[in-house]
Parts: sequence; C-alpha cells; structure tokens
Amino acid sequence: MKLEEINVLLVDNEVDFLEQAKSILKEKDDRFVIEISETVEDALRCIENKDIDVIVSDYRMPEKDGIEFLRILREEKDNSTPFIIFTGRGWEEVAMNALNLGANKYIWKKEELTLYDKKQEEPVGQFDLLAKEILEEVKKYENEKTTEFIRDIIERSEDGIFCIAPDGRILYGNKTVRNMLGYDKNELQDINICELFSSFQEDEREDFWERLKEEKSITSETEQEGKDGTIFPVKMTSTYLMHEDRELEFAFVRENT
Repeated sequence: MKLEEINVLLVDNEVDFLEQAKSILKEKDDRFVIEISETVEDALRCIENKDIDVIVSDYRMPEKDGIEFLRILREEKDNSTPFIIFTGRGWEEVAMNALNLGANKYIWKKEELTLYDKKQEEPVGQFDLLAKEILEEVKKYENEKTTEFIRDIIERSEDGIFCIAPDGRILYGNKTVRNMLGYDKNELQDINICELFSSFQEDEREDFWERLKEEKSITSETEQEGKDGTIFPVKMTSTYLMHEDRELEFAFVRENT
C-alpha cells in the first residue's frame, strides 16, 4: 500500500518536546503531516475537526492522562484510529491497561534518546522506532478497513458467494447464499459443497480441484438443494485464488430461471 500523506497527532504537555518531536519525525519521513496538542481536550477537538491517521500520546499529563484519552476515544467516541503510547513512564501496569483499552503500541522512550544525540547532532534511535511503528500501524489499519469494505460488499452481493477449501468444506457463505438455502452461518460451515449441488460428487472433488487450479475458472449449470429439500437450477462460476499461501475456491451462484 502506498501512502502519500500520513496525518499524525502528537499529544504531550511538554511544548519543547512536541516541537522537537515534530521536527525529528518530519526528518524521518516527509509524508508525515504533524499536528500537536498539549492537552487531551485540545487533542479531542483536533480529532473532531481534522482527519487523523494515527495518534501518538504521552501517558502522564495534567487533568487527563493518555490512558483516559484512549478510553474516551474507544469507549465514548467509538474511534478506532491507531493509538500509540510513547512515554518515559515504563510501568508494566500502565502498559497492560493501555493495551487492554485498545492501544496499538506502547513504546517506552528513554530520556537520553528522546531528542538529539549532542555528539552527532542528529536524530537518534527512539524516533526511528516510533516512525517505523507509525507507518506499520497506519498500513495495518488501512488494510483492515479495505478488508472490511470488501467483506461488506461480498455480504451484500445479490449473487450467492461461497468461499470453499480445497477439500470442499464451506468456509463462508454470504447473506444471499444463506437466504437461498435456509442455513445460518454456523450450519454452512459444517457442510461440504458437494452436498448442496447435484453435479458435484464427493469422490470427484479432487479431480475438480486440480482442474480448477489449472483453468483458474470453471462455469457450470447445476442444481442446488436447500435445507428444506427444495431443488432449483443455478449457474455457478468457481474461481481459484491463492491468498497468503492458502489455496481457496470462490464460487459465485445465481438462480438460473
């Protein structure tokens, strides 16, 4: 995924730290567009008015700390923006609370590595790590949103869509499939695709799978049987797909009236 611009919100009550952190992160990656806030309340206003891709917050701040900030976002605002705690307070209990509330990362910054190496007069290690984690969390979040979007499209499709394992086990059937057949999600996952279509014989599944791998797509007209025994003609197109080293079949089914 190529990210053209990454909007980062830095939250810390130390103004000098914010300004220097902003400068260092910009040097690390010129795609970073940095917003800064000295308080949680100011940060919340910023999030309401601007598109923020990732939040980097200190833990100990006056009035509301980083944990309370995270709680407000996750529980009250229903906001899932990637959230990184970046603090010198390396308490295990605080780290566990942050992760339990939905923090994506908890980074302990070391004071001697927080700003600049005075001898080398250049940014040092802690911000290399922070920049790396910002990029990783934003990419992961964008991928998750894309996956959720695709899943929603599949679920809403007017065509029936199956995801099938090489041995014929049904891994998923969308809403159209479930309505068409009369099964719920859990019931479908206990069924082999061969049980639903008259043209599929279980002892022929292996041969069909090898043919599908070779041809990549196979379309056939067959009959589908619902849970109540109703049989109706359908047109089915099976497509071979490799996803993260896992072989899958996606089958698209439409009533052939």
